[in-house]
Amino acid sequence: MGTLLKIAYRNVLRHKRRTAITGVVMSVGIGLFIAADSMLVGMDRLTIDNMVDYTESFLKARSPEYVANLAGTPLEHGVPAPEAAAEALMAADPRIKAVTPRTRFVARASNYSDEIPVLATAVDPERDAAVFRTAGSVGAGRWLGPGAERGVVLGSGLAKELGLGLGDYVLVAASTVYENVNADEYEIVGLVETPIPEINKGALYISYADAEELLGLGGLVTELCASAERPPTLSALLKSSEEAAAKAGAALPGLKVDSIGELAKGYLAMRQMKGKFSQILIFVLLLIAAVGIVNTILMSVYSRIREIGVLRAYGMRPKEIRRLFTIEGLLVGLVGSLAGLALGLALDWYLVSVGIPMEAMLGDIDMGGIPLAGTLRGEWNPGTAAFGFVFGILVAFLSARIPARRAARLEVTDALRFV
Repeated sequence: MGTLLKIAYRNVLRHKRRTAITGVVMSVGIGLFIAADSMLVGMDRLTIDNMVDYTESFLKARSPEYVANLAGTPLEHGVPAPEAAAEALMAADPRIKAVTPRTRFVARASNYSDEIPVLATAVDPERDAAVFRTAGSVGAGRWLGPGAERGVVLGSGLAKELGLGLGDYVLVAASTVYENVNADEYEIVGLVETPIPEINKGALYISYADAEELLGLGGLVTELCASAERPPTLSALLKSSEEAAAKAGAALPGLKVDSIGELAKGYLAMRQMKGKFSQILIFVLLLIAAVGIVNTILMSVYSRIREIGVLRAYGMRPKEIRRLFTIEGLLVGLVGSLAGLALGLALDWYLVSVGIPMEAMLGDIDMGGIPLAGTLRGEWNPGTAAFGFVFGILVAFLSARIPARRAARLEVTDALRFV
């Protein structure tokens, strides 16, 4: 075996150009696979993080009736005893750090000339800022005050669509809890610019104090949203939220408590399809590398027919010839896989440490409402790196078997005719 390894090593070095070309193809394929996986997971993490920070939170408690009629954002199904429920939610799991109430309702915003439907949210300004990052995303003006001030915060795109700015007044009309329509005028005190397109284009935030006058809420809260410490990876975040939601659901049996995984299940389902696409991509890349290995070893076989004849004449058996060329293929695959692993880890390091600004990558491309904005950072995935490396070796082994068998079938007399 040692002799075969020395001969194979010598032959791989002797055909440097072919070896280098095949190794480069393999290394690029494996390196891009590792980096692409890191980027895809990073995109998922960025999207889920934005949902947690601006719309859905770590977990959310609502009444089952409200969830069943969620599309209509009904005001007749609230959280019973919301303050007691918020305290129970905080005590349910130590991971939960803050809880805030929110009440969503459909409204119409008007500049007295044009009218646009909006998804309005009544918030407790101070408590909301402890759970969501919306308050920190006010690009112009300020966040809502704690009391009644007859002021609202609009999405920057919505304000632009209405032709309004800071200090202007907007007319807000909505159905009250008594199912009659009420309207009032509010000063625009702030404009938010977030990674969530629907917030920028159609969101309106109002304090509970002002919403009480507009809607007659009577303390109605449609959802309780909770925040928690952010785990280092997406899988850890989903698992942590699911575990906390299960404990909170047990503590609040009359409410439906949903984890971020449940709240973002539509996106996560799309994520699974994206994962299948990435698998197809790596298959194509490694298939190209496999063709390169087959070609490299076949060329080696046909250029060394005389050498094979001499080896057979000296007593080397067909299975040893087959083993020799298989080892050569494995050496090429090993070089390519190691280089691919190094390239992939280097790209991973850049994605994790530096990241890519999504605005620079996507520009003004509409992502169909997916909250994909901010700095995209990859995530380390040792399993993916190990899979790429092992898969590259396996592809090299299987690819080398084809020409190796061809070399083993050569008869001594046929091979020596070339001497």
